[in-house]
Formats: sequence, C-alpha cells, structure tokens
Amino acid sequence: MKIILDRRGCNCWDAPCETHFGWHFLRDEITPIDCTAEMVEDGKSEITFYILDRDGVDKILIVDESNRDEAYDSWRTAWEKQHAAGKE
Repeated sequence: MKIILDRRGCNCWDAPCETHFGWHFLRDEITPIDCTAEMVEDGKSEITFYILDRDGVDKILIVDESNRDEAYDSWRTAWEKQHAAGKE
C-alpha cells in the first residue's frame, strides 16, 4: 500500500501525530485522518508512506514486519533510522 500524508498544513503537534500514525495506519484496519492525501493499494505487503512534512523535507518511510513496532511507536524515529541507512 502507498499512503501520502500532507503534514504541511496540519495543526497536530508531533507527539499526538506519533500516536495517531500508529493507531490509524499500522493496525489491521487502516483509517485515514486529516493529513491523508491519498491511499493506494498496490498489492505489496509493506506500506510506503510519502510524508510531505512541514519542515520542508519530504520523507519516504517503508514499513514492513522488521520495523512495524518501531514505526508504531514513532514514525519519525523509524524514518530517521531508514534515512541514515540510505534505505529510502
């Protein structure tokens, strides 16, 4: 699945955003929230998030079984780890 999130105009602070992310996107039933711009089922087991962030840095986060728990706790930490490893 591919999900595009547009946080550029979002008023949600980072801490609640982290909680909302896991709750809405990483459980069995995915539920869109205000910043959800698009969701496309691509038949892949991983979920690719395209995050248009308010810091001006567009982020790509790929979530699979190996990092699902980490992303559930903090999408930002999971992205930073992937970004540092050059996996995006």
